[in-house]
Amino acid sequence: MGRIIILFISSCLLLGISFSPMFSIIREFWIDKKVTERYEIHQAYQEYGSDSHLDVQELIIDNKNIKIREEQTGRKAPLPYWEETENMEPEDIVKIHFLINDKEISTPDEIWLSNEDKGSRYFSWLDIFNVHDLKTDEKQIKIIQRLKGMTSINEPMEGMKWKIITIREDGKVSEKILSYSHRSDDPLAVQLINFATISPMNIGYYSDITQGYVTYFFPLFYPIFTTLCGLILLIIALILLYKRHK
Repeated sequence: MGRIIILFISSCLLLGISFSPMFSIIREFWIDKKVTERYEIHQAYQEYGSDSHLDVQELIIDNKNIKIREEQTGRKAPLPYWEETENMEPEDIVKIHFLINDKEISTPDEIWLSNEDKGSRYFSWLDIFNVHDLKTDEKQIKIIQRLKGMTSINEPMEGMKWKIITIREDGKVSEKILSYSHRSDDPLAVQLINFATISPMNIGYYSDITQGYVTYFFPLFYPIFTTLCGLILLIIALILLYKRHK
């Protein structure tokens, strides 16, 4: 009987320490699978000569003329530490106006224009998508804009926010602000933010547990291996208990 008790205790300990991270990992993959299956996503500007970044200020999508207009502020953005080491020039801060058929659809917000060789002037700040909901057959245009700059990788993500503008087929426009802390409210927006690389780091739907580098310790040993060991020990203990009372 003592052997069975040891197996039970060992399995409970392993499963106890593994439950929370294992649940978070499974939940992240499950939500990502559901979003991927439901929505067909394409970057709206691919037909304009770029398949990786927004590099134009005017697009025509489904007979809707979308314009991006820059309003100069005369200010420069603080240099992130990684740009200081490369002796790069400070980036211009501009206010971005969005217009559909020459009608402004949103209050302008500031972005830092990119001065890097890669990407476009809106790199890591702005992206536009065609989204097809395969469940409802509804098609939408999504404009995603980051609302906060970062100068250090050590800055907390909790202050990060994004503007999400949705343009329906009938021309109706809606807008909302999604914060990092409440990102689970809109799984589609999370996938678009990651797709557009307009976040300092990839984000998860509830947790960022699946967004880090995979190592032998995490998550392979802990919590995956520890969960499997806990389940195996529990099964062995149950089999021994069954045989003992048979």
